[in-house]
Amino acid sequence: MFVYADKTLGANDRVSFIGGYTNQRFQIPNPAGLQPDGTWAIGGSSTYPSEHLNETQRETTGFGIVSLLHDLGKLTVQTSLFARYSTLTYRPDVTGELLYNGIAQAADKKDTAFGSQTEAVFRLTGAHTVRGGAVIQAERGTSNTLTRVFPVDAGGNQSGPAFGIADSSGKTQYTYSLYLQDEWKLSPTLTLNYGLRGDHYDGYRSEGQLSPRINLVWQATGLTTAHIGYARYFSPPPFELVGGASLAKLVGTSAEAPGSTNTTPFAERQHYFDLGLEQKVGGVFKGLTLGADAYYRKSRNLIDEGQFGAPIILTPFNYREGKIYGIELSANYAKGPLSAYANFSAAKAQGRDIISSQFNFDPADLAYIKGHDIYLDHDQTYTASAGASWRFRDGVLKGTQVGGDAIYGSGLRKDGAEPNGAALADYIQVNLAASHRFDLPHLGKLEARFDVINLFDKVYEIRDGSGVGVGAPQYGPRRGYYVGLARSF
Repeated sequence: MFVYADKTLGANDRVSFIGGYTNQRFQIPNPAGLQPDGTWAIGGSSTYPSEHLNETQRETTGFGIVSLLHDLGKLTVQTSLFARYSTLTYRPDVTGELLYNGIAQAADKKDTAFGSQTEAVFRLTGAHTVRGGAVIQAERGTSNTLTRVFPVDAGGNQSGPAFGIADSSGKTQYTYSLYLQDEWKLSPTLTLNYGLRGDHYDGYRSEGQLSPRINLVWQATGLTTAHIGYARYFSPPPFELVGGASLAKLVGTSAEAPGSTNTTPFAERQHYFDLGLEQKVGGVFKGLTLGADAYYRKSRNLIDEGQFGAPIILTPFNYREGKIYGIELSANYAKGPLSAYANFSAAKAQGRDIISSQFNFDPADLAYIKGHDIYLDHDQTYTASAGASWRFRDGVLKGTQVGGDAIYGSGLRKDGAEPNGAALADYIQVNLAASHRFDLPHLGKLEARFDVINLFDKVYEIRDGSGVGVGAPQYGPRRGYYVGLARSF
């Protein structure tokens, strides 16, 4: 469900509301034709066909934002109050997960946040426009788990029947942010944006940073625009994903972690550089716009996320150092009934030395990553997309639009000779779409749409289940057919 409403209260005031709610239920897909390896047994039996596994997860999210906008000509102010909550419930197949993995964990997580944000724009002079704002937020997260495990002896062998371990944790985090920026028109063709932002949060950790930023945009000609910029960023780890569970409770069981170190995740501190050019083409190619953008990101305490264990819950962790850089090329064309686009990017993303949530990783991997740069699991060297559409403006097909698009990827990472040291196979997916607008006397304007996703039913892997923080295989969508109706009022 999604709701948006706004009302003008007078010549200078407007109030608006945005709200939404989702309730999603999942059954985790099962592999076929597998049996436990016999390490664990219940009642003397270790057999359990993988087709019989029944693992479910439920996720709910609700949010609401109320905003009041006040315009005084040179000064515009907007104040918003917001609230958000989310829950996640995972229920394992207790017998199956114990026999396959030696652990079956039921998890209940809840996160609730309240806050306010005030922003203002002040047109100081014809050359200066000042923008600023403040955000205050309080967030409460709780986690309750019941972990069923086997007791083990000194050699790691099962020494008794399964039993349950209950664990509960909770934390409240407060976040404060202030920011101020000036848009300075140095000349009719040259604009300088510069500002400063301050952030502080107090939760599982207490950290803060002052972050400057500056950006210069040059309208070289009526067809050419160039920009160059720098920004310092401060990104706390996702609060709702940071866990507070005790590792000590699992010592001496089949779920004992390979390591005992569990440093709380840090905020990421990032330097970001950007340089770009946009060129509109005239003459016979009028309607064509070309773009190129190069970026370089250097991070301390680079945040990444991984799936560890059966629940589909991501856990944040940090690399001590990280670097991500690349180039993006784009082309857009729009003239008459035809519109088309193409994008291409080449990128490289690497990190070194995992310094938080270490117990989730194999000790040998930790030792290697400590002294070597490795590719991040979401690194993909080449990515491309292209598409085109044609709208009929006359004749019997007037109001009809047809088109298609394609996406290409050179493949995400998987383990090779070192962690994340190899790449999956490249892939391409083609999609088609058609729509028609009807103008009906009593129903008004109605649009019908038909889409085919993955036209050639290409089967391709996005992940193969190996790699740092990758917990399961993942595939692209199979061929699907979608029909939609939209009415304009």
